Amino acid sequence: MKKLLCAMLALMLTLASEGSIKVASLHPLLSDMARVVGGNEVEVVDLFPANGELHAFEPTAADVAAAAGAELVLACGKGVEPYLQDLRDSLPSTTRIVELGATVPDVFIPGTRIADPHWWNSPSAMKRASRALRTELERTFPAGRETFAKGQRLYSRKMDELRRIAVLSFVPIEQEKRILVCSHAAMSHFCKEFGFTAIAVHGVAQESEGDTASLARILSQLRQQKVTCLFYGVNDSPKIMQTIASQVGATTRPLVLDGIYPALGSYEEIFLFNVGNIRKGLFLE
Repeated sequence: MKKLLCAMLALMLTLASEGSIKVASLHPLLSDMARVVGGNEVEVVDLFPANGELHAFEPTAADVAAAAGAELVLACGKGVEPYLQDLRDSLPSTTRIVELGATVPDVFIPGTRIADPHWWNSPSAMKRASRALRTELERTFPAGRETFAKGQRLYSRKMDELRRIAVLSFVPIEQEKRILVCSHAAMSHFCKEFGFTAIAVHGVAQESEGDTASLARILSQLRQQKVTCLFYGVNDSPKIMQTIASQVGATTRPLVLDGIYPALGSYEEIFLFNVGNIRKGLFLE
């Protein structure tokens, strides 16, 4: 009897540690959000590989198997995951795919009618998405309403604090110097929130290539506006941006553009890394 009671206790502790809801996530930053908002009521399964590339990733059969039993699958939306319909067809009907980015207003890449899908680079957008996540969790597990409300308030306060830090960090940067030149178009949401002008050498993905005429226009613009620093994706080769920088007398620094950098484990760390490098690059510290 004693052995049976011990076994039952161990099982209860295991189930408690796994959480009341199983949530699978297609992006590390959504996993981070789910752990804060969901608290101990949520078990989060990361489907995105540690060293994956955002615009190249597609779930494998093993990923689909890992999502088995999940009530929710969290996606960025806004076209980041073009495979979502195939994934829906592979999952049981009881599993809902939630595109958290759908709650975030579009911000268009300057000079285009293309919406920048990298909405997570804005703390305000992340705060909005956390409210949508809370709603979905409450819908799935009403008994956890109090936990989810507490977690979402905590997450919102974190986003507000990060926004405050960024605003204060950028105070020394004069408005005419607030030009954020990146290797690909990933910072439109960030630029709108903090009053920067976004310029992208490539398109939405680093793999997209700009034509010669567009590159010539960008070089002319950078020289005219006396841009002092160019930014490349921390997971990408810096060579192209270094070459362009050498032609306009600028330096280069890395940014986490796609929200994926295994060396930094949370949204807070990634955001502060970006804020610090932008300030150092444009304020010439």
